[in-house]
Amino acid sequence: MICLAGSARTSWHNWCFLEGPRHAITCSKDFHDGNYDPKVGAPAGTRAFSRVYSAWALSQGWFREKCWEQLGHKDLESYLEANWSGFGDANDLLRLLWTWQQGDITLYYPEDHGDLAKTLGRIEAKCLIFPSRTDCYFPPEDNEEEVKHLKHGELRVIETVWGHLAGGGSGTKEDTEYIIQEVKRFLKL
Repeated sequence: MICLAGSARTSWHNWCFLEGPRHAITCSKDFHDGNYDPKVGAPAGTRAFSRVYSAWALSQGWFREKCWEQLGHKDLESYLEANWSGFGDANDLLRLLWTWQQGDITLYYPEDHGDLAKTLGRIEAKCLIFPSRTDCYFPPEDNEEEVKHLKHGELRVIETVWGHLAGGGSGTKEDTEYIIQEVKRFLKL
């Protein structure tokens, strides 16, 4: 099993972050309690959602280093406009957030009564847990705790300023090459 930029259970910090994008949609002037015209959508809500999300998908270092320039944008606003100006259907985004917030492997073993260490200890598979050093959603510290309880767990960290996006292959070429190299090593390819 290979987990890139994820967790066995959504942390309270991560859960709380997701409340921001959720409220950006549900409090928008065009959401109408989810009863918006599907042909029009809720563009004010999805734009607000995207802008809230943008700061968390990357890292403080990414912004400090003005990495938007590497993507061909002259300034932060043009990067945000091109990449974080609203995407998806508002109700679909809310369902995705709900699913993310409910993420908890212990739900599959109710007899463990929410004991994450006990549930992780049940896993027999070899596991590669692969966070980004600067992922604001799934920081390596959380994954380090999880790996302690896995029978066959390994932790590898992507050293990057590209935050969560590095784990999805949207970081630098070097980030992606490191992911490929470590996955091949883990799978003995």
